[in-house]
Amino acid sequence: MTDTSLPPGAAAIIFGGAVALFAPLTGFLGGTIVGSTDRAGELDPLFLWLFVGMIVGGIGGVIAILGALRWNRANHDSH
Repeated sequence: MTDTSLPPGAAAIIFGGAVALFAPLTGFLGGTIVGSTDRAGELDPLFLWLFVGMIVGGIGGVIAILGALRWNRANHDSH
């Protein structure tokens, strides 16, 4: 029987990459749906949603990088 499980770190690479890709897009979409205020001095919802999307996307990027390091470490140790 063959082993079909993912190598260590592969799930983190896939999940982190998807979050890093889609979080800023979702933030922009959410901010566009909410709209913008015309009042000066207020925090614009478009900016707020996009900023939160960028922060979440950055966290996803870190998860993907940590998964790649784990995958690389597992492949390096097996040789």
